[in-house]
Amino acid sequence: MTNSDSKCPSCGYALAQGDQFCTGCGARQGEGPVFPEADPEEVPWTVLHITGGLFLFLGLLFVSALVARGAGRLYPSQEPALEAWVAVHALAVSALGTVWLMGLRHSDSQLRALRLVRPRTTVPATAALAVGALGFSIGATFLYGLVVDQLGIEALRPREVEAELIFPGAGILLTLQALALITPISEEVLFRGFVLRGVLQSIGAGPAVVGTALVFAAFHLDPGTVIPIFFTGLALGFVYVKTGSLWPCIAAHAGQNALALLAVRAGL
Repeated sequence: MTNSDSKCPSCGYALAQGDQFCTGCGARQGEGPVFPEADPEEVPWTVLHITGGLFLFLGLLFVSALVARGAGRLYPSQEPALEAWVAVHALAVSALGTVWLMGLRHSDSQLRALRLVRPRTTVPATAALAVGALGFSIGATFLYGLVVDQLGIEALRPREVEAELIFPGAGILLTLQALALITPISEEVLFRGFVLRGVLQSIGAGPAVVGTALVFAAFHLDPGTVIPIFFTGLALGFVYVKTGSLWPCIAAHAGQNALALLAVRAGL
């Protein structure tokens, strides 16, 4: 039952008695229209665990690359596509293993710790935030590409998905499964669920979102994608903090990857 005399100062949504967060916009109550924390609960991992986890994952990146290269040679006619597919899954195992080892094994409620839970925002608000993050990311990437083209800096040109990385025919479903499902889940669990969630309480939402976006971009190891992926990380971090859930971030991330793959297949 809602209390008609109690409304969210951020959006005016009617609040139920005892609500700590507005179900309309996600703002923490009692603090006015502020940028809310992702979760009032602490997590069992610290900045030290996060730092160690990132170094561990960095090492596993190179191991995954070696495994993928060896696997790709087993099928020469589709070597690039198979190598990419294996790499995605090897990196997912590495990311999820790192998160479990450095954080989740200390938690009693692992899904809740990562915020793999229902968003605290309403369904329309959650959908709007996810679509907004997707649009912002695509728009920022497009504008960045225009600027780089005007400046003529080839090394900073955003890299498109290469056609040979996509399995032919119906095999594109395998590529979609890897890049539009496995990659969004593993990367969001690592960077938003583990890294961002772990530093929110210590440095605050704004610095945490920016810092995590920088780490997210740096780990893609490509000068041409660092800046666009940084903006993507900002958008996804904002959605995570506003909704208190990892699912909208995964959905937006998956949508961007799927659109990129389908655009390459369509020759756009």
